[in-house]
Amino acid sequence: MSILLTFVKIFFPLFVVIDPFGTMALFLTMTSDYSEQEKRTATKDAFVYGTIILVFFTLIGSTVLFLMGISLMSIQIAGGIILLIMGIEMVREGDRPRSTGKSYKNPDLGIVPFATPLLAGPGAISLVIILSKRSLLSMGLTVISVISIFVIVLILFWFATPISRALGDKSMKAITRIFGLFVAGFAVQFIIDAVVSLGV
Repeated sequence: MSILLTFVKIFFPLFVVIDPFGTMALFLTMTSDYSEQEKRTATKDAFVYGTIILVFFTLIGSTVLFLMGISLMSIQIAGGIILLIMGIEMVREGDRPRSTGKSYKNPDLGIVPFATPLLAGPGAISLVIILSKRSLLSMGLTVISVISIFVIVLILFWFATPISRALGDKSMKAITRIFGLFVAGFAVQFIIDAVVSLGV
């Protein structure tokens, strides 16, 4: 398998699970009363802390699992279940997570809830551990994928208002629903792979 194909097989599932477009729609809602400077600060925090969290689990997530006595197959099944629930919600609601329509004046909004649990949530954390476990090449490509996706997140958050106007609310929800279908598919495949590996 070529490096490019391996990268695509890592990048695409991560992009779908992190769902920058769906999170951007929520960012617009939750920062509606924020000044431009406050929005920029929240964007920077989401980018920095979200990237750090996922890179951390990419590099030493397997070690953490080993120290806790949790097998990769266990986290693969658990992660698959989490992703399946997330995917179903994305398909049903067209929003991740469900928007309350309220504005939250929170100076740490970029860290919580955007960096975690929205962008670097349980599903994404489980996924980077699963993807990076395959080989050193997979680990390196997972790190590159995480950084690349968060650069996209940075751009989307930075230009959230004009992008949302251009795409429209219905288009944003349609994109999230399509991504949700892919997330559910990845989740089922992870569970199947884990069960096959266990010889059940």
